[in-house]
Amino acid sequence: MPRSKNYRTTRPAASANGPDDEPFHPVIELPGNPKNHRKLDFRPYMGRGYDGWVKAFASVLRSLMASGNFTVSSIVSLHSNGIKHFMSFLIDGSLHFPPKTPDKLSAYDLNRYVARLKVRYPNGSTAKNCFAALKTVLTGLADYGFICTAMEDLLPANPFPKSEITLAGEKPLTPAEMDRLASAAKSDLIAIHQGRFDGPDSEAMGVLVLIIAMRTGINATPLMEMGRDCLTPHPFMPSLMLVHSVKRRGQGAQSQSIRQTALHDKQTTIRMDGVAVLRKALELSESLVDLAPEELKNRIWLYRHGQPGRSQSVSCLNTGMTSTAFRNFVKRHGLLGDDGTPMRVTLAGLRKTMENRLWKLSDGDLITVAAIMGHAPQVADNHYLKLDEETKAEGARFIGAAFAEALRGEHLAPTPSGSCQDSLHGSLAPKDGKTHCEQFTHCLGCPSYAIVGTHADLYRLFSFQVFLSREVDYFNSAEWAEWRDHHRRLIDLIDCFTGDRFAIDVVDSAKAAARANPHPFWAAKIRRLDASKGEAV
Repeated sequence: MPRSKNYRTTRPAASANGPDDEPFHPVIELPGNPKNHRKLDFRPYMGRGYDGWVKAFASVLRSLMASGNFTVSSIVSLHSNGIKHFMSFLIDGSLHFPPKTPDKLSAYDLNRYVARLKVRYPNGSTAKNCFAALKTVLTGLADYGFICTAMEDLLPANPFPKSEITLAGEKPLTPAEMDRLASAAKSDLIAIHQGRFDGPDSEAMGVLVLIIAMRTGINATPLMEMGRDCLTPHPFMPSLMLVHSVKRRGQGAQSQSIRQTALHDKQTTIRMDGVAVLRKALELSESLVDLAPEELKNRIWLYRHGQPGRSQSVSCLNTGMTSTAFRNFVKRHGLLGDDGTPMRVTLAGLRKTMENRLWKLSDGDLITVAAIMGHAPQVADNHYLKLDEETKAEGARFIGAAFAEALRGEHLAPTPSGSCQDSLHGSLAPKDGKTHCEQFTHCLGCPSYAIVGTHADLYRLFSFQVFLSREVDYFNSAEWAEWRDHHRRLIDLIDCFTGDRFAIDVVDSAKAAARANPHPFWAAKIRRLDASKGEAV
């Protein structure tokens, strides 16, 4: 069970309204981080009548950073996206009676701030990000006693409705796009290994980062901060090794298995192997460790920057440099997406691609996929998994067996959506010899599914169709558009399938019965949907 987060530390917060035990320092010095920010400077806001806010914000950011639950990059984002915009709102006179200290903040003030963000950033995404950052900091202020009002009374409810329409996020690459990307990466990897890569050191390292991201799907910050001791032997499989990374939010340290093979110097080919690529990165950066700043000595992605023959320094790739390297990589190889435009390659997109691939390999096991990727199943379902064209085509196939007549003695087990040829050892069954399959929402895509042309069997199938129709109506937000289209195809497919194979009078009778009084299993699910919408049940 994932550990619960605790954003507090034993470090006391400074008072926002009175003298402190220690003098207030308006500049927060930052340790090394992927964004290469050195400090957070609150001095521009001092002496403007809002010193109480400045001291509270600075104190809470220090405490959040000390808690270990936030990366330095996250703290920088809270400052630049949340605090800066809000302090500008307070100082520029947008409010007739602005709150001089956090404990004076009201719901009216925050509603005015949201209105200001919507006017300044009509695209929606920037406004929502700014408010989300401020909300995190305000929650910290409440946790440390700077704000006494309950957060539910202070924060506006759903200030950015239907934001999913504009916040589409990164899209996973299609299998064809991944093939082209892998081919281009392989050619660069051969050039790097043979010492003939024509490009700066940062882009050579960017190619290695790209391959590791393709192979592991690790989040951007843990990947950039990966240590030089990240590889350890697999406890059971000699052909695998474990790669360790640290995701400070959520579940902390994570380990993933990647295959290892010998990396031989050949003129024509080289394996794009995860362990071999990491070892190549370690080899290329080994001579730079002693020259690197102290906070970067344990990093993998080190490179020299500056003009050759002149003063050069050692740095480490960050997310910004990696994005630039990826764009140059796409341009260098002329990579195009399936739509004919330049391919968009990002760490977030590669992570989504990995998650979708695991989804297919696991036969739709959401819990397993989420565990491998290191987040909750709901996060995987809402933000990572996407129906691409191949998945849609696979899901639309009606694989079940149809029997219009008696089955000549074959045993079938009735299910809420029809019948099953083997509910104990079928394709989706637990296969433990005693537990029957319960994956009834996936029956239509299961080879063990069977539908007999009897009223009872068809009644169960059409009851499932009624449930699909109600579920489509329930998930009506824009982010579920592709999922709804997929469900509608299944609904139409059931009509076509049964109409082609069974007597029309039996089909019509079973369909009418299902609409009037669905099978108890699907009726219970429909009642839960109605209850969730607040309807009478």
